[in-house]
Amino acid sequence: MSTTTVERGAKAGMVGGALWLLLPAAMAVSLEDVESGTVSYVAVAASYWIFAVLPLALLLAGLVALRSALSGRAGRAGTAGIAMSVLGMVAMLVGNGIEVASITVGAGESSAGHFAFLIGFLVLIAGSVPLGIVVFRRAGDGLARTGGMLLALALPLGIGLGFLGSVVAPGNDVGFWTAITTPTAVAWVLLGRSLTSAGSRLTTAGAERMVPTTN
Repeated sequence: MSTTTVERGAKAGMVGGALWLLLPAAMAVSLEDVESGTVSYVAVAASYWIFAVLPLALLLAGLVALRSALSGRAGRAGTAGIAMSVLGMVAMLVGNGIEVASITVGAGESSAGHFAFLIGFLVLIAGSVPLGIVVFRRAGDGLARTGGMLLALALPLGIGLGFLGSVVAPGNDVGFWTAITTPTAVAWVLLGRSLTSAGSRLTTAGAERMVPTTN
């Protein structure tokens, strides 16, 4: 994969992380509380697609870029982490796509979509641990190392954020979505920025650049 392609994937991952971070705010407005057929209804439905579905597709592009940037330095743990993360995100993308489509047409929440999303999230979390550790160990810059640490600690951080959300905003799903999205979202904003930086390195100072320069 060329440097340009990797950088585009990294930028997609960075944008996806930023949008994913805003999902809890988008979900704070329930489509059931908006009159069908109005401009407000279309706007809220569109926000669901933009913040709940699109980011996962962009994050998949970011994972592909990260895989290429790691190249042969991923090792078995990193390779397994990337594979599991891809599978998890695909399942989450499909699940959220089904769920949002069902809600948009007024059919309510989809059990199948919700199940696919949750299973995908569990697989993603399992893959994020080894992937995050590998990135943390290989990275030479602070952004990538912090991003790797956030991936590796996504589960305990998410649990803490979920508990905090339930205390601050009880009775809604903001805490749930904050727990699921925030650690991964912030990690990808940092990783995407690191991958697109001209001087970004995955290994220690003096080693080759994180972004490969040849196919």
